[in-house]
Amino acid sequence: MFEFNQCSRSLDCGPKHVLVFLIGLIGGVVPPVIAGEPQSTTAVSKASVQLGDARDLGVSALALAGASGALSKQAGPSEMELRAIFLKAVRAADGRSPDIRMAQAGFQASQSDIEEAEGQRWPQVDLGSHSKPIKWGDAGEYEDNSTAGVDLSISTSLYDWGRVAKTIDSRKQSAEAARSAIATEREGVAYQVVFNIIELSKQRIIVDVSQRFVDRMEELVGMLAGIVAVDKGRESELTQAKARLLQALSARDSAQTRAGEAEINLRKLVGDRPLLVPRTHEWNLRLPNMDALLAKVDDHPSIQQGRAQVQSAELQAEVVRASSLPQLNWVVSKTTADDSLGRKQPWQTSLAMTWGAFRGGSVRAAERAVLQRGEAARQQTEQQRLDLEYQIRTAEHEARTSLERAELYRNLSVESERIRLAFYQQWYHLGKRTLLDVLIAENDHYSNRVGEVSNRFDGYQAIIRQYAGAGSLVGWLAGSS
Repeated sequence: MFEFNQCSRSLDCGPKHVLVFLIGLIGGVVPPVIAGEPQSTTAVSKASVQLGDARDLGVSALALAGASGALSKQAGPSEMELRAIFLKAVRAADGRSPDIRMAQAGFQASQSDIEEAEGQRWPQVDLGSHSKPIKWGDAGEYEDNSTAGVDLSISTSLYDWGRVAKTIDSRKQSAEAARSAIATEREGVAYQVVFNIIELSKQRIIVDVSQRFVDRMEELVGMLAGIVAVDKGRESELTQAKARLLQALSARDSAQTRAGEAEINLRKLVGDRPLLVPRTHEWNLRLPNMDALLAKVDDHPSIQQGRAQVQSAELQAEVVRASSLPQLNWVVSKTTADDSLGRKQPWQTSLAMTWGAFRGGSVRAAERAVLQRGEAARQQTEQQRLDLEYQIRTAEHEARTSLERAELYRNLSVESERIRLAFYQQWYHLGKRTLLDVLIAENDHYSNRVGEVSNRFDGYQAIIRQYAGAGSLVGWLAGSS
């Protein structure tokens, strides 16, 4: 069943070590010693006491860690260092984002639209020419004695019910909407970049955890292979260990695949330039003030874009209405052609009024269409504002719960570490546990560590989502908000 000299196959332990182990069992403390992974008994006991205190006092794990308003100080990179890393990557993505360049081209087009509207304030000069006329009628066809010439016409609007001025104002609001569209695209690109950096870091850490799990399974398989070489009756245990090793390899390969996907997504955004991606298990990212972020929702670039579009539509409706009213122009004209008597034509000036008295209701219909488009843009903006508000609230809740779960998984990992060490000692040295118990304990410990990493970095992504929902992610990265 059990031989004391078996411990020498994997651990440097003798009767003295076994005696210490048995004393520990009697006292309720299992020495957490395993090849390659020493652990502090004091630290384990301290963590256990903290977990017990949390249950007794009924406080959350996040509050226990001192993170009710801000995350506790961790050994990882500081928030300032993280923001610098993120900002460098975001600026690299800005320079190569087609969406941002498209928005910038739209803004330049809107600036030209303003110049086109402003040009209508100036006198409009038209040049033309005509050939020598040919007339026909009751007298038959004959040539007029007037000559061909060049025609010049200068027209200035004297009163147009504000049509030109409102056109300019409408174009300016469209330009503001285009400017906000650039900021919206930058916020979107920044969120994608930071999200993928966090995802890549998370998956790389999970790969490291998975690799250690694979190493442990390989260690057990190698140990059992040596045992089976002496004791053929334990070959079933070797089969169980090999099956768990294959599961560990599969989990590691899956994590590597997800890490590769995250890296591809990040490279698509920032290109092939080198980027520093933190690989520590914990970062110092503070939870933002939700009320302050909610107050910034109205300043979100997409909200400003929608409001500018609404104002532009309302002004455009006034332009349509003004164009249906009488227009008064001052006209100056001159032609170089001679009349039928061979005389030069003088300069002419006059006041001209034009009025589209009847258009079959098309003008009124066009006005209503513009107003309804403006109303649609207004409702869309309101819906977007509501979506952003609840995006911040949902992300805040997700950040807190994810970070709390990460703290719970951390404490659970400490406990599962003790369990797997105890099961291993009881199986290998005392023969009071089956190998299946040991393998289940190893798998549970691995799952707890992966759960801690996943929930912690999900919380970091939720924090970034809060800033993105408020439209202040770029400003936060740059340190201006």
